[in-house]
Amino acid sequence: MTDTLDLGFPALHRVHPLGWINDPNGIHRTADGRWHVFFQYNPASTRHEHIHWGHMSSSDLVSWREEPLGPVPRPGEADQGGCWSGVGLLDHAPDGSAAEGAGLSAGPVAGGPGAPAVPTLVYSGVDGIENQLARVLVTRLDESGTELVRTGVVAAEVPEVPGLIGIRDPFVFTYGGKRWGIQGAGVREGGRFVPTLLLYSCEDLENWELVGTLLHGDDPVAAEHSPADLWECPQLVPVGGRWVLLLSRWGHPSTHERSTLQVDYLVGDLVDGPDGAPRFAPTAGGQVDIGPDFYAPQAVVDAEGGRVLLWGWSWEGQQRSQEQTDAQGWAGALTFPRELRLDGEELRSAPVPELRALRAEALPLEAADDVDVPGATGAGGTVELLLETPARAEVRTRGAVTVEILGADGTAREVLSVDDGPATLFLDASLLEHLPDAVSPCTLRFYPADGDRVRVRGALAEAWALELPGR
Repeated sequence: MTDTLDLGFPALHRVHPLGWINDPNGIHRTADGRWHVFFQYNPASTRHEHIHWGHMSSSDLVSWREEPLGPVPRPGEADQGGCWSGVGLLDHAPDGSAAEGAGLSAGPVAGGPGAPAVPTLVYSGVDGIENQLARVLVTRLDESGTELVRTGVVAAEVPEVPGLIGIRDPFVFTYGGKRWGIQGAGVREGGRFVPTLLLYSCEDLENWELVGTLLHGDDPVAAEHSPADLWECPQLVPVGGRWVLLLSRWGHPSTHERSTLQVDYLVGDLVDGPDGAPRFAPTAGGQVDIGPDFYAPQAVVDAEGGRVLLWGWSWEGQQRSQEQTDAQGWAGALTFPRELRLDGEELRSAPVPELRALRAEALPLEAADDVDVPGATGAGGTVELLLETPARAEVRTRGAVTVEILGADGTAREVLSVDDGPATLFLDASLLEHLPDAVSPCTLRFYPADGDRVRVRGALAEAWALELPGR
């Protein structure tokens, strides 16, 4: 945990005390069992510019340490304008032999102890001139996942696609015994923008070959559940015997006041196209997280744990001005890792069990008989929890819950009020994550002032203070 005097700093979520953070990137697990999480990072300011890859690692998904930077902009090279989003995986050994867990199952594979493979980062390089049109770059790491060994090899140039308005965010998966790559893109067709996923063959990660389209925005299921001008940060992972495609909606500045819109999922199957390349056939969809402050998640197959994990980016809330963000010296955080599962054709997210290690003392829940929270009736009634700022707590709920900021003057400002059944609620200073058992989660930001308290009330079951083990 990073020591800071800033009451809004989510110290359980980020270890870098200063700078801009956005999309989680390059997540993988090295042969020593250590998790490596990279992310979009500007160490010099709180603004999205001159993007590096920040880097932290953990042996347990709970205690994180700052690591050396990953890819950084290189003057005169394809990423001189910034190193944008991408993935990490364990690639084939340098002698060409197939390394266990290295791209031989769906999506970026976390690997684990005993996996003899080369930690590899695949990302978008922008030139600072036409940033909407990115190249695919590949960087190799040492076995520890911390030292750059071979940097920024251009694996794919900008393709000659008619009407292309943007392309970025490579993702790698395996299907039919072959390795494939996709990039999010958008094209202008007949006076309108249409999102698409371009499909590549990439048996050799340093040589991508465009072979077609995995999914086009005119697909009726995709058009219903994820209309966009361009799809960013595509993630394609196997969950519960199906394939789940995560798409971050991007809107063109000519059609949208804000470009980063929301994150959707499509549930479907991979099928063989007439050319032998896969196509994604969606059958259902929904929203990954319904909160206002969640975007660009990354999903990774945890081969050792037999699960799919997800991290998202939580930006500073719209109630926060740029001047306030500049003054605090930091912006953005990654969510806690979540485990994905399917309930029929609906995607669910749950906190990973490892997060229980953050629990310190149990917190007292007080009766609040004078307060009526709709949906909080029944066994236990309405109870409440009062937290000093900065609030760092986990609350397990049985049903309806309301979160408020209580001002020193007695005023109450509502932050969240939902009735989504049993759920887990995390509070970390200015970051709130609400993960119901049976519906999509909600991520949002809120900013108590010095002297404020946070009140959680409703159908609460248990609560714990949160702190890093050993603190």
